[in-house]
Amino acid sequence: MSTDISNHDLALVNDPLHKLIWRYTVPTILSMLVTGIYVTIDGMFVGHYLGETGLGGMMLAYPVGALLYAVGAWLGMGGAALVSINLGLGEVSKARKILGNTFSLCVISGTLFAIFGSYYARDILQLLGAEGAVLNSAEDYLFWYFALGHFPIISMAFTALLRNDGRPGFVTGILIFGGCLNAVLDWLFIVVFPYGLVGAAIATMLSQAVTGGLCLQHFFSGNTRLKINLEQMTLELDHCFNILKTGLPSFLMNLYLSIVLTLHNIAFLWVGSPIHVAAYGVVGYTEAFFYLIFEGIAFGTQPIFSFNAGAGRYDRVFKTLSIAFGISLVTAMIGLLFIYTKPQWMVYIFAGDNPLLTPYAIEGMRLYFWGLPMEGLLLVGASFFQAINYAKEASILTTAKLILIAFILYLFAWLFGVTGVWISLASGSCILVIWMFFALKRVSKDVGIKI
Repeated sequence: MSTDISNHDLALVNDPLHKLIWRYTVPTILSMLVTGIYVTIDGMFVGHYLGETGLGGMMLAYPVGALLYAVGAWLGMGGAALVSINLGLGEVSKARKILGNTFSLCVISGTLFAIFGSYYARDILQLLGAEGAVLNSAEDYLFWYFALGHFPIISMAFTALLRNDGRPGFVTGILIFGGCLNAVLDWLFIVVFPYGLVGAAIATMLSQAVTGGLCLQHFFSGNTRLKINLEQMTLELDHCFNILKTGLPSFLMNLYLSIVLTLHNIAFLWVGSPIHVAAYGVVGYTEAFFYLIFEGIAFGTQPIFSFNAGAGRYDRVFKTLSIAFGISLVTAMIGLLFIYTKPQWMVYIFAGDNPLLTPYAIEGMRLYFWGLPMEGLLLVGASFFQAINYAKEASILTTAKLILIAFILYLFAWLFGVTGVWISLASGSCILVIWMFFALKRVSKDVGIKI
């Protein structure tokens, strides 16, 4: 085993960077895209069969319901990190206890969401400004999301924990199977049985139930030393606190896209109309595809950044950053070329042949996506700062981004109306990219590298 570790370490320090980046980023990008299958498939079926009212309702409800995925990532990543640390220390019994407590926290949080979330779903949507047919449509979706909230929380948490237990290939297979099942159930509950957004929500939750169950069964079988039993599920306050503390950054990362979507929805309802929310649904699904690719690049290069920084090879660290920036920019440019030359194709994918919605969505794409290259640069930059232990800079690029975007969004909405809402995210990202490059220059001086 020590030989394998030594070879792995030598590869990170000595192998050509292009080879390393290919080895690490491609599987990560594929994994990130698989996680986006659920929502994308829902969006396609809803847009084609339920029209702009269904798409607008789903666009309002999903960012709120996505809180369940963020909680699952919070518990799963927190538990996974602590389990790994304790296994490394030889504390197998403590690792098993943390795993059991993680499962109990998943069950408790799912129950709380099922009780309070489903009861207050309509009130939450009204606070966001929803009304009329879009409100009723969104409530149908959000109610079932919360009522069956155990499933996405357990699925998110235990895909992380199972990957952490040495089964990454199996996890990817489960996620692909879950995405295929979601497509079949969407067709069944939206097309064959016309249950509308209720069907879309139930289809997603049942797929999450299967995904979570397949991951969870591993920990109730005899195939792992981390087998869960009732004794391990008994909560201990210090374990719960440590799980929540360690997993908090993952919670905040998962919340980012939901918060941005929610802020835009509120702004569009303030200065626009439900048709603008539906149009933003098409734009949001398109953005999510590229966002997941950028996340894959950022997360895939993180171990290369970290190991070489620890080894003092900052020349390789900054070369890796340059390559990652380059890949992000090329990806963004290809996306912009496609979006600006064939925007109607993207609209058709998510909304079908909808003459009412199409012009609004195309206008939104042209105003919104000029900032796509900046989004990729910011994600890679935040990952870079975090990987080399510049926590302050990483925090500014994540937490401060939300504050800046919220400020610009409502300022521009007030000044320029709907057009201001469309251009606000890219404007804020431009400001942060300028700051990021000044910060990179300062970091490079600290470590003695010229850029």
